[in-house]
Amino acid sequence: MNDILMDLSALPGSLFFRNNSGQAWQGIPIDKVAGEYVRIQPGMVVLQQARPIRFGLEGSADIVGAHMRRPVAVEVKKDTGRQSRVQGYFEEAWVKAGGIYVLARSVEEAHEGVLLG
Repeated sequence: MNDILMDLSALPGSLFFRNNSGQAWQGIPIDKVAGEYVRIQPGMVVLQQARPIRFGLEGSADIVGAHMRRPVAVEVKKDTGRQSRVQGYFEEAWVKAGGIYVLARSVEEAHEGVLLG
Protein backbone atom coordinates (compact mmCIF):
# COMPACT_ATOMS: atom_id res chain seq x y z
CA MET A 1 0.00 0.00 0.00
CA ASN A 2 2.79 2.40 0.84
CA ASP A 3 4.40 1.83 -2.59
CA ILE A 4 1.09 2.65 -4.28
CA LEU A 5 0.67 5.75 -2.15
CA MET A 6 4.18 6.96 -2.99
CA ASP A 7 3.73 6.28 -6.72
CA LEU A 8 0.39 8.09 -6.96
CA SER A 9 1.63 11.03 -4.91
CA ALA A 10 4.44 11.52 -7.44
CA LEU A 11 2.01 12.02 -10.33
CA PRO A 12 1.84 15.67 -11.47
CA GLY A 13 -1.35 17.38 -10.31
CA SER A 14 -1.96 14.80 -7.58
CA LEU A 15 -2.51 14.68 -3.84
CA PHE A 16 -3.11 11.36 -2.07
CA PHE A 17 -3.29 10.23 1.54
CA ARG A 18 -3.94 7.09 3.58
CA ASN A 19 -7.56 6.82 4.65
CA ASN A 20 -7.72 4.68 7.80
CA SER A 21 -10.93 3.14 9.03
CA GLY A 22 -11.63 0.37 11.50
CA GLN A 23 -11.94 -0.23 15.21
CA ALA A 24 -9.65 0.16 18.21
CA TRP A 25 -10.09 -0.26 21.95
CA GLN A 26 -9.90 2.34 24.67
CA GLY A 27 -9.89 1.96 28.43
CA ILE A 28 -7.84 2.35 31.58
CA PRO A 29 -4.61 0.28 31.51
CA ILE A 30 -4.19 -2.18 34.39
CA ASP A 31 -0.65 -2.28 35.73
CA LYS A 32 -0.69 -5.56 37.69
CA VAL A 33 -0.66 -9.29 37.21
CA ALA A 34 -4.11 -10.69 36.53
CA GLY A 35 -3.63 -14.04 38.32
CA GLU A 36 -4.36 -17.53 37.11
CA TYR A 37 -7.08 -16.58 34.60
CA VAL A 38 -4.94 -14.20 32.54
CA ARG A 39 -1.26 -14.68 31.94
CA ILE A 40 0.16 -11.33 30.97
CA GLN A 41 2.88 -11.63 28.35
CA PRO A 42 5.42 -8.93 27.48
CA GLY A 43 3.83 -6.38 25.17
CA MET A 44 0.25 -7.17 26.25
CA VAL A 45 -2.06 -4.49 27.61
CA VAL A 46 -5.12 -5.26 29.72
CA LEU A 47 -7.80 -2.58 29.77
CA GLN A 48 -10.32 -1.93 32.49
CA GLN A 49 -13.69 -0.54 31.34
CA ALA A 50 -12.70 -1.37 27.75
CA ARG A 51 -14.88 0.02 24.97
CA PRO A 52 -14.56 -0.11 21.18
CA ILE A 53 -14.03 3.04 19.14
CA ARG A 54 -14.86 3.02 15.44
CA PHE A 55 -13.10 5.46 13.15
CA GLY A 56 -13.32 6.37 9.50
CA LEU A 57 -16.16 5.65 7.11
CA GLU A 58 -16.95 1.93 6.88
CA GLY A 59 -16.25 0.63 3.38
CA SER A 60 -14.26 3.68 2.27
CA ALA A 61 -11.14 3.17 0.18
CA ASP A 62 -7.62 2.74 1.61
CA ILE A 63 -6.24 5.69 -0.34
CA VAL A 64 -8.14 8.88 -1.16
CA GLY A 65 -7.07 11.97 -3.05
CA ALA A 66 -7.28 13.81 -6.32
CA HIS A 67 -5.60 13.66 -9.71
CA MET A 68 -5.95 16.57 -12.11
CA ARG A 69 -8.83 18.00 -10.01
CA ARG A 70 -10.79 14.74 -10.07
CA PRO A 71 -11.49 12.82 -6.84
CA VAL A 72 -9.84 9.40 -6.65
CA ALA A 73 -10.38 6.45 -4.29
CA VAL A 74 -8.07 3.42 -4.38
CA GLU A 75 -8.92 0.17 -2.58
CA VAL A 76 -5.79 -1.97 -2.17
CA LYS A 77 -6.16 -5.75 -2.05
CA LYS A 78 -3.76 -8.68 -1.94
CA ASP A 79 -3.88 -11.17 -4.82
CA THR A 80 -6.73 -13.17 -3.29
CA GLY A 81 -8.48 -10.31 -1.46
CA ARG A 82 -12.11 -9.56 -2.27
CA GLN A 83 -14.07 -6.35 -2.03
CA SER A 84 -16.67 -6.44 0.75
CA ARG A 85 -20.33 -5.63 0.16
CA VAL A 86 -19.96 -2.29 1.96
CA GLN A 87 -16.88 -1.44 -0.12
CA GLY A 88 -18.95 -2.13 -3.23
CA TYR A 89 -21.56 0.36 -2.01
CA PHE A 90 -18.83 2.94 -1.45
CA GLU A 91 -17.47 2.36 -4.97
CA GLU A 92 -20.94 2.79 -6.48
CA ALA A 93 -21.57 6.05 -4.61
CA TRP A 94 -18.07 7.38 -5.39
CA VAL A 95 -18.39 6.76 -9.13
CA LYS A 96 -21.96 8.08 -9.21
CA ALA A 97 -20.65 11.33 -7.68
CA GLY A 98 -18.07 11.64 -10.48
CA GLY A 99 -15.00 10.14 -8.82
CA ILE A 100 -12.47 7.63 -10.08
CA TYR A 101 -12.47 4.34 -8.14
CA VAL A 102 -9.65 1.83 -8.55
CA LEU A 103 -9.42 -1.67 -7.08
CA ALA A 104 -5.68 -2.33 -7.22
CA ARG A 105 -3.52 -5.35 -6.45
CA SER A 106 -0.27 -3.70 -7.54
CA VAL A 107 1.41 -0.34 -8.07
CA GLU A 108 0.95 -0.78 -11.81
CA GLU A 109 -2.82 -1.39 -11.52
CA ALA A 110 -3.28 1.65 -9.29
CA HIS A 111 -1.16 3.88 -11.55
CA GLU A 112 -2.94 2.78 -14.72
CA GLY A 113 -6.38 3.01 -13.10
CA VAL A 114 -5.83 6.61 -12.01
CA LEU A 115 -4.40 7.71 -15.36
CA LEU A 116 -7.14 6.01 -17.39
CA GLY A 117 -9.91 6.97 -14.94
